[in-house]
Amino acid sequence: MSKHKNTIAILLSVWFIANFIPHIIVFLASGKIYYQLAPVWGLAVESSIMLLNLLLPVISLRYFSHQKEHILQNLGWRWGGWRTIWIGLLGFVVYMVTMIGTQLIGEPIGSPPQRFTSQELVFVLILLLVLTAAAEEMMFRGYIQTILTKEYGTWIGIGSAAMLFGLRHLPMDLYNGLVQHAPPTAWISRMLQLYIGALLFGMARHRAKSTWASWIMHEAVLILIVILGIVLS
Repeated sequence: MSKHKNTIAILLSVWFIANFIPHIIVFLASGKIYYQLAPVWGLAVESSIMLLNLLLPVISLRYFSHQKEHILQNLGWRWGGWRTIWIGLLGFVVYMVTMIGTQLIGEPIGSPPQRFTSQELVFVLILLLVLTAAAEEMMFRGYIQTILTKEYGTWIGIGSAAMLFGLRHLPMDLYNGLVQHAPPTAWISRMLQLYIGALLFGMARHRAKSTWASWIMHEAVLILIVILGIVLS
């Protein structure tokens, strides 16, 4: 029992440090939450969060577990060929159907449009298309889901990773929702998109036995967001 408790304590500490310590540092230093900072500083903070999500799982396994070798494979980064690809793309299609369905409830809470310089825009694209999917899949499906699935079973692993994934996004959703005076339908739509998406990411990772599958799904979602942002701007 103590071994399980230690595992959970380490896992939650890694999750909390990566996703919330940068928030706390910024608030203590500036008296603001980082969404209120100038865009370039907000991007810098978000990048630090993503880097921590990418690196801390590896460090955790390296120094706080018996898994000293093949760490990336232990985090699910095993390539399964075409099976990995089609499961990831199928998950993307299912998620798109879900997003269309939630739009019938109402427009979900979203980040307000921001103006970026050309250099900042490149930074945004790199953050979205290179770092975000890899970092979040490393932390939530590679690290959290893998560990909890081994300890407690498949659905505990998928569900817990989805819950912690949603809580990672909660500060931004709360800020945007309150600033925009979002109606209940916007909250419901956003929560459905967020948590159903997180469960689908987890199911893709589980069915493919590869974090690459959930990464493909996640990357496809982000690419679509970028394309829609360009088309609608």
